[in-house]
Amino acid sequence: MQRYHSHLGRDIVLTGGSARDLTPGQFGLLAIDGGAGGWAVVHKGPSGDVVELNNEMYFETPEEALAFAKELIEMLAP
Repeated sequence: MQRYHSHLGRDIVLTGGSARDLTPGQFGLLAIDGGAGGWAVVHKGPSGDVVELNNEMYFETPEEALAFAKELIEMLAP
């Protein structure tokens, strides 16, 4: 799986569990316990605040988390 993705012009970054490396506006797929605990989908806002978008419903694989992030981006598209 690639570390960086783009969907409808929005960046999605696969990371090892920290959102600190995301730039404002990016979505992140965070590995929980190295991926053993699942995957979370987050978004870093313009002010640097990070919000978890999956409401503590962790995904088993990064591919599932990526599909969820893409669906969210599609809902946000004009």
